Parts: sequence; structure tokens; C-alpha cells
Amino acid sequence: MRKTIILSLALVVIITAVFAACTAKTDDDSTSTTEANLDNVGTEIGFETDENGEEVAVVYELDEKGKTIAIKLDKDGNKMKNDKGEYVTVKTDYTITTTPPEDNSTNENNDPTKGTEKLTTTTTEKPTGTTKKDVPQTSSNDTTKFDGSDNVPKTDATGKEVNFSEADQSILKSMLEVPYLYRSNYENSDGVPIDIACHTAVWMAEHEGNIRSTYPSSPIVLNLFKFYGQTVVNFKTQCNEFAASSKAPISYNKKNDTFSITEFTEKKQTVSITKIEDLGDNNFYKVTGTVKGCNKRKVVAIVQKNKLDTTLGFSIKALKWS
Repeated sequence: MRKTIILSLALVVIITAVFAACTAKTDDDSTSTTEANLDNVGTEIGFETDENGEEVAVVYELDEKGKTIAIKLDKDGNKMKNDKGEYVTVKTDYTITTTPPEDNSTNENNDPTKGTEKLTTTTTEKPTGTTKKDVPQTSSNDTTKFDGSDNVPKTDATGKEVNFSEADQSILKSMLEVPYLYRSNYENSDGVPIDIACHTAVWMAEHEGNIRSTYPSSPIVLNLFKFYGQTVVNFKTQCNEFAASSKAPISYNKKNDTFSITEFTEKKQTVSITKIEDLGDNNFYKVTGTVKGCNKRKVVAIVQKNKLDTTLGFSIKALKWS
């Protein structure tokens, strides 16, 4: 499994503060070959084990020879440097897969830095709970081990029926009600579809409470990592294309490495959780629910109980709408 989902719960709590902007500029304000190549794949954030055996947050980039390196991030999301001004790296076996760059620059009529301040908020109804009230409730102190051996179950997996607390059900309900999330199905091995990632990025910005029209790229990319538990590959380079086709109010401006969110989308679908199944290893659960308000009537989600984000406590690993 990719190192990008080997996580330390304690460290994740520390880095849930908003990440500082990680621009694609060097100290002399010139774009390096490494960072220009990174633009082609989008910022990939993950976790690695350092020389002291501790899990540390990193950003993956390409060095001058095209080799993937993992640069340590401090608690504010800035790339760390040593006394010589060199980036501090840790060993990694992860490899960035590059794709040809796409021209996603915006024109004068679609300038992402000129977003309006039309921002709306949505509310979520109280969860209905699972169908069977006598099934055992999961422990509130469940912990997730991130040891690199995860095998994420498929959406057709089955397990022992359990129940979540009302608070946990409310969180999952709100995550499944991200506007237009119902437009795509995916298994974890497929990677996260860019179209729903665009809408998720908007929802997460609202969830974080940072209401403004322009955002540095790092918090947006990190928020997607929290929600899905994995990097949304090529998100920056493909954001504008998929945002336009899926009508997501977000755009990426490569010139200054920022995202613009022009409004927060109103909720479309309403989800009522009807069944939760414990899939065993490493806090994977299958959540089944009924759906109203769109052209789908049922949702099956594979979720992992964790602390990628202290206010979520879950990541959505796979989705199937029908």
C-alpha cells in the first residue's frame, strides 16, 4: 500500500491546523524543475517513518534527477529546512507518477481570483439511526492502526452488524450528503474521481469554517486527504476541467497556486443510515443508507474510523450509489 496512507494519529491531530500556502516557487522566486513537475500531478501529502522511527508529515516532490523525495513538513505545513538551508527529507519508496501537463489556466472571464462572496451554509437533519436498535455499539476509543498492510474491502463485502453513536452517525450522514457526491461510484483501488473531489473540496472548506473567496492550495489538498484517506491524484491539474463539467464552484489558478471558491453549494441529497457492518480488520465499516432528493435511492459506503480530522473521525474509502 502506498505510504501516503501510513498515518500517525497523534501527528494528524497536530497538523489539522490550516496548512500554509505551499507555492510552486523557489526562494529566488523562480520555478524549479522539481516543482514544475510536481504541478503536473498536484500536491501529494502523506506520512513516512523518519530515522527515529516516528511518523512524520511529508510532501512528495521530484528532485533534479526526477526521483521522488519526501520533504518533512512542520506543524504549520511548511517544508522544513536544515541549518544549511536545504530541505529535510526522509526515505520513501513511493514514486510520483507524472502525466502530461494540461492547460487549465483560466481566461479573463473565468479568473479564479475574482470569485464573489456569495456564500451559503447548509444544515443537516438528525440521523435516524440503524434499523436494528439491539445491535452492539462500537467503542468510542476504537483506534486505527496504519501499518501499511491495509486491504480496503469492496462495497460488496459483508460483516457483523453494529451500531454507531448518534454523534458518529451524524458525522457520516453529513459526509454522505456532500452535494453531488452521488454522481460517482468508486472502489478504493480506483482512486477518487475528480468530479466529486471538486464538490468535496468546497464542502470541506465550509466545514473548516474558513470562509473566503481565495485559498492557498495546501489546505484544500490536505482537506481532501482527510476526507478520503488518500491523495486525490492530479487534483490541481484537472480541477478546472472537472469543476466545469460537474458545476462545482471551485477553480485553480496555477499562476499563484491558489483555489477560488465562489459559493458553498446547497445540499442536494438526504441520506438516512439503515445498516452498519463491522468488516473486521483496522476499523473498516460498511454503511448502507437510503437516499432522497436525487436520482439515487440507496448508498453503500466503505468507511474507516480514524482521526485524520478531529471533527470528522472517518474517511470514505469507497462509494456505490444505486
